Amino acid sequence: MKARGILPMEMLELPLVGNIKDSDVPSPEEYTYWKDRKNRTFYIDYEIDEDYSLVELAKIIIQMNIEEKDVKQEDLQPIRLFIHSYGGDIEQSLFFCDLVKASRIPIITIGMGVAMSAGFLIFLSGKRRYAFSHTSMLVHSGSAAFQGTAEQIEEAQKNYKKQIEQMKSYILTNTDIDEKTFNKNRNKDWYLSSDELLKYNIIDEVITDITTII
Repeated sequence: MKARGILPMEMLELPLVGNIKDSDVPSPEEYTYWKDRKNRTFYIDYEIDEDYSLVELAKIIIQMNIEEKDVKQEDLQPIRLFIHSYGGDIEQSLFFCDLVKASRIPIITIGMGVAMSAGFLIFLSGKRRYAFSHTSMLVHSGSAAFQGTAEQIEEAQKNYKKQIEQMKSYILTNTDIDEKTFNKNRNKDWYLSSDELLKYNIIDEVITDITTII
């Protein structure tokens, strides 16, 4: 998803027939990009890694904040972020969480299907948080494999342990899960039911009517 060379948003209102030149017709990627921008709705529907990075989405959020920096806070329309992710890179996810929290434009997160591990962290960054009733959310301590020399592996392990503690701190800060409960469940795959999501203040509401959030 790239913003370079993309047609003006007005193109979305034009039927792709008639006298429009082939060069004026947006690619599927361009059309989706502008449609998402217009609707203020984006999707994280992938596992977060080097191939499926959060950087492009971060750029869009930053750009929208720049464009709307003079809009009064009460007049800002929220960005909706739908999440269907089995997790991935913790470091990327934590940086993206920082960005969502720092966004002047309020960002609401919606769990659809799965929001696990690193995907769960991103979900927690929302100003308001919603989920469909059968969305699975997973809390765990993550997993990793290390390669290299003994010294490199040792440093990688130290960095990974640091990330795990950052993840723990973030979860405890942004939910009503207490440290005792977290530590009791951290070494297993802890799947949270919709009742638990409400109990621990992870979600504000279970979605029964999608029109309430769009």
